[in-house]
Amino acid sequence: METIRNLVPASARATWYAVASALVAALVSWGVLDDTAAPAITGVIIATVTLIFALLHSDTPWRQAVYGLAAALSVLGVYLGWGSEVQMDALLAVIAPVLGLGTAAATTNAGEYVGEHRADENHH
Repeated sequence: METIRNLVPASARATWYAVASALVAALVSWGVLDDTAAPAITGVIIATVTLIFALLHSDTPWRQAVYGLAAALSVLGVYLGWGSEVQMDALLAVIAPVLGLGTAAATTNAGEYVGEHRADENHH
């Protein structure tokens, strides 16, 4: 897994998003996709990239399991009529950052807090 992480660094996520958006725009301009399909395809790609990076760069097995379970449940949700593919992909795009932010908040201790910024403190 470490080899894959090195090949796909976490810092490359924004680049993947930009390339995906440019690719969808190109497919629309070439007539491969129409204007109504473009937002759905973009949503699927963004959710997929988010999930891939979440799985690759997650440092805890329980988070990897939750990401995998969320992906499987989204397919089941579409099958059972709980929502469309676009809605489930949007949900996946929300789940990944929420788990990341929750973990960051849970693992940040008070000793790392360096104080507050006070705007008027240095201006007389």
